Amino acid sequence: MVGITLMNTMPIDQKCFKDSEGRVIRLDIMPMNKDSWESEIRDDWTPISKKEADKITNPPLTKEQHIQQAEDKKQTLIAEVNAETQLLQTKLALKRIKPDEEALLISWLDYLDELEAVDVSTAPDIIWPVKPVV
Repeated sequence: MVGITLMNTMPIDQKCFKDSEGRVIRLDIMPMNKDSWESEIRDDWTPISKKEADKITNPPLTKEQHIQQAEDKKQTLIAEVNAETQLLQTKLALKRIKPDEEALLISWLDYLDELEAVDVSTAPDIIWPVKPVV
């Protein structure tokens, strides 16, 4: 039986750099390159913190992106209200709704009114209304 030696490739650290074009380079330092990783650094690389690297690679959302996310959430919540109230509205129309179901329907409709009043242009600083307790 032939023995197989596995190489440990688990990073023990990571160093971050920015090149002359503003791109982020992350060097993983592993047991196999812990003594040689510095030879991989190019002349046009500037050391940066992991936090700065994360900020460059994952920039904050723009105002427009926040607004679009809020609009998407609002429409999803409105669709949920429609799904939750469809049967209750049918029961109401057929005069077969129970008092507790009617109260729940009213709660959902109040919630819908609050949702429709949400101004998504204030995103990301939106306080979303609370769903009715089912």
